[in-house]
Amino acid sequence: MSTSTLTQFDRGAIALLWQQGQTQQQIADAVGVAKSTICTELQRVKPYDPILAQQDADQKRQHCGRKTILNASLKQLIENHLRLTWSPEAIAAKFKVAPASIYNWLHQGQLDFDCQDLPDRNRRRQRSQETRGQYQTGTSIEQRPAAINQRQAFGHWEVDTVLSSRGQSKTCLVTFVERHSRFFWAMKAPNRTAQSLNQVFASFMHQFGSTVQSITVDHGKEFAQYQDLERDYGLTTYFCHPYSPWERGSNEYFNRKLRWFFPKQTNFNQVTAEQVLEAVELINNRPLKLHHYRTAIEVFRACSD
Repeated sequence: MSTSTLTQFDRGAIALLWQQGQTQQQIADAVGVAKSTICTELQRVKPYDPILAQQDADQKRQHCGRKTILNASLKQLIENHLRLTWSPEAIAAKFKVAPASIYNWLHQGQLDFDCQDLPDRNRRRQRSQETRGQYQTGTSIEQRPAAINQRQAFGHWEVDTVLSSRGQSKTCLVTFVERHSRFFWAMKAPNRTAQSLNQVFASFMHQFGSTVQSITVDHGKEFAQYQDLERDYGLTTYFCHPYSPWERGSNEYFNRKLRWFFPKQTNFNQVTAEQVLEAVELINNRPLKLHHYRTAIEVFRACSD
């Protein structure tokens, strides 16, 4: 005989048979359970009442299972860091809880945070084919040294642009990612011309020039005056193959992170430099699994000191 859980109907049958003077073994045979189950069940309430027995069973079942570790303090910590755009994995590593637990609490509504607001909920979309002007010159990425390709060397950056919504404004963001540390930076530009790019790059070099040895870019027209950058700052410019965004994988990845703050319909002419800086700081202060949950800014500072 099995020791399966009794139903409310089973308990009604047990009560009736017990009142009729049946033995525990006879009741067990009739219900289809072990005699020990009937013995335990009859001890649940005395005198035995199927309704009270069911209530007792339901109450005890609610207290079964593993107790949650989500107390008020941990709940507040997790919610605060989710609002700082940390991933559940990073929070789990920081506070020594299982990532699956955080996801479960989110899905169960135990955390005051919508899953749809997680930064990594974005779905990758198929890139439309580039239609702006290009040129075929400069040092190919195929000539980039292995130490840069393997991210062993510090001071090698990827550069790209992030555009305003189509038809709204020519204002864009120029984004920079240091390949080794994954330190990310972004600055506004009035348009996507080579002249504007060079002006933004001058401001960037004023802040980070000592950490820049090379840049990797695509063949967009904004990089047409790359010789000026190489001459003025003594760096090397490597060009990706056309229509090969994966060759600037870090830039693509962090541009998507930036898009969480500034979605596709954003008009960057209406975004302030302070708002851009705030988004960049939040991105750089997220713990990264590849750095054993150190942040990009911590690794960048350690390398640049």
